Amino acid sequence: MKPSQQARLLELVANPPPGSDIEAAKKYGVDLTLNIERLLLTPTERVREMEGALRLMEELQRAGRLVRRR
Repeated sequence: MKPSQQARLLELVANPPPGSDIEAAKKYGVDLTLNIERLLLTPTERVREMEGALRLMEELQRAGRLVRRR
């Protein structure tokens, strides 16, 4: 994403057009900056983050099974 596109997205999130879906999401409490952060990652970076989250989930599941066995 070009810096100008990134700046436009940040501007839209900071000052969404009245009546837009972006405004509705912001009013609802959605942190749209998280979406922008994800868009700035390369596909490879997104996969790596997802794999890390998957490993964490698997580790938590293993820990939960160990606790239930006691």
